[in-house]
Amino acid sequence: MLERTGLPAALAALIIAAASAANADPELAAAVATAPKADARVAPAAQQTALPATGGARRPERTVEKVDAAASEPDDEDSQAEVDKSAAELEAVRKAEEKAGLLPAAPGTGPRDGLAVGLGGWDPVARDLALAGGAQARLPELAGITEEELRAKYDIPVELNDAVVAYIRFFQTDAREHFSRWLGRSTKWLPSMRVILDKQGVPVDLVYLSMIESGFNAYAYSFAKAAGLWQFMVGTSRRYGLKTDFWLDERRDPIKATEAAAKYLGDLRQRFHGDWYLAWAGYNAGEGKVDKAIRRESTRDFWRMMTKGRTLRAETKHYVPKLIAAALIAKHPERFGFHVEYEEPFDSDEVVIPDATDLKVIADAAGITIEKIRELNPELRRFCTPPGEFTLRLPKGSKDQFATNFEKVGPEERLRFTQHKVEKGEPLAKIARAYGVSEAAIMRTNGLKSYRQVKVGKVIVIPVGKASRGLLAGAQLEDRRGRGGAQARTPVQKSVAAATAAAVRAKDAELASIKHAVYVVRPGDTLWGIAARFSTTVGRIKRLNGMSGRRARGLQAGQRLSVPEQS
Repeated sequence: MLERTGLPAALAALIIAAASAANADPELAAAVATAPKADARVAPAAQQTALPATGGARRPERTVEKVDAAASEPDDEDSQAEVDKSAAELEAVRKAEEKAGLLPAAPGTGPRDGLAVGLGGWDPVARDLALAGGAQARLPELAGITEEELRAKYDIPVELNDAVVAYIRFFQTDAREHFSRWLGRSTKWLPSMRVILDKQGVPVDLVYLSMIESGFNAYAYSFAKAAGLWQFMVGTSRRYGLKTDFWLDERRDPIKATEAAAKYLGDLRQRFHGDWYLAWAGYNAGEGKVDKAIRRESTRDFWRMMTKGRTLRAETKHYVPKLIAAALIAKHPERFGFHVEYEEPFDSDEVVIPDATDLKVIADAAGITIEKIRELNPELRRFCTPPGEFTLRLPKGSKDQFATNFEKVGPEERLRFTQHKVEKGEPLAKIARAYGVSEAAIMRTNGLKSYRQVKVGKVIVIPVGKASRGLLAGAQLEDRRGRGGAQARTPVQKSVAAATAAAVRAKDAELASIKHAVYVVRPGDTLWGIAARFSTTVGRIKRLNGMSGRRARGLQAGQRLSVPEQS
C-alpha cells in the first residue's frame, strides 16, 4: 500500500498526475515518449544474464524437467494454432522489452543489475513536471481521486519509483498495442479470478500477476514451456494438482489454474515471512533462487537486491515493478490514456460427459460451435473430451438443450476415434491402411509435421468414421503382433468396445423386431423416396440393409432392398 512505500504522498500524487498530464497535453505526451528510458546504468549485454520475459511459477534452481512424453505431444491442429498465436504474442512483448532496454537481448545472457530505484540522478517525475510547467497540484485535483481512495483500491503493496515509472511508460508506448489487448481481455477473467483468490485468502489484486504473465490469454505458452493464464511449468503445476497429459493441459483451465496459483502464492508468502515482493520474485525465478539471493546479499529487502545484488537475474528484478505498473494502469486505464473495448465476463454452465466424446457431437447437441467449446474449455488438447467422465463447460443457458439432444445420440455415435500404440514394424502407412484412413488424417489429428515422428512406443489417435471400424482395425493389428486383441487394447479401446457391443446388440434387437418386405429398386428411385413410400426413415432402411458409405449414396435398378412391412 502507498503508506508503506516510504515516499511522500505528494510524490505518489505527482507520478500519476504526470501520467495523466502527459495524456492531456500532446506536446507533453511527445516529450514523455522521447524521454530516456531507465536505466541509463545498465551493464553491457555481454555481461548480462536473464530468464525469459514470461513464464512464472518456476521451480528452484532446477535442471531441465522430465516431462511425460504424452504431455510433450503437440495439440491437435486447432488447439495448437491458438497456442502458437499466444506464444507469438508473448515473444513480441519480450522483444519490445529488449528494444526498450528493459531486458537483455538474449535469454540466459545480459545484465544482472536491474533498473535504478529511487529518484537520484535521472528523475523522470521531475522531468515530466518541468515539461508540464512545474505543476505543483496534488493528486485529487489532477487525477480526480483522493489518496485514501487510491490506497483503498489495492490490497497488494505498491511501491512508486523510477523502475515502476519505466514500465508504466513501456506499457504506454512500446507495448501499448499489447497492453490494450490485455486490458480488453481482463474483464473476461477478473470476476471469477477475484472470487477464487479471495476464497484462498490471498490479495485479489494478484490477478495482475496473471496479466503480466500471460496477458490474460488462457492459451499463453512461453518458450520456457510455461503455459496458461498463470504460466505454470509442468513440474510446479503438478505439485498443486494440475494434470498435463495427452488429452488435457489443466494449466490452461482458468478455474483450476487460478486455484493452484493462489495456493502457490500463499505458500511463497509464508516462506518469505509475508513479504510479497520476495514472493513475486520467487514465483518468477523459483523460491530457491530467492533464498540464495537472501543469503548472498545478506538482506531481505527486494529493492536492495534489485539495485545492489547480483544474484537475481534481470528478468526477476524487473518482474516486481512490472507487476506494480500493470496494476496501476489496469485500475486507472483512462488516466494513463487507455480506452479499450472490454470482453464479457467468463460465465458458463457445467455438464458431465460420461466418456470420450467428439467435440462436434457436443457442439451439435448444444447448438454452438466447436470454437465456443474450446473457448470455454481451453484445457482440451484434442478434438474430443478425454477418456472417462469429464466435466465440460457450455455457454450459460445451453445446459438443458444439450442434455435433451445428447440423450438422443447413441454411444457409437459419440466417439469417432481410437488410440493406437505404435510398435516395431508399424510405419504410418501400414497403420493408416489397417484403420482405413489416410496418413494425412492421422498426422493432422496428432499435430504431426512428418511421418518420421511416428516412432515405436508413441500413442497416436486414429480418426475413424465409426468406432467399431477403428476397433476392428486395432484388433487386426494386434493379431499381426501375435497377441490377443482384447487384452492388448488400451482403456479407451476397451471403453469403446463395450459401448459398440451394446449398440450392436440394441440394433440387432431393433431389426429383429421389424417385420420387413422386399422392394425391387426402380429407375429413378432414391432412398428418401422409398422411405417416404413405406412411412419409414432413410436411416432405418440403411440399417435393415447394412448400407453405409458408397452403397448408401447410389441405388441401381433391380437392386433388392429390405423395407419395413406396412401394416
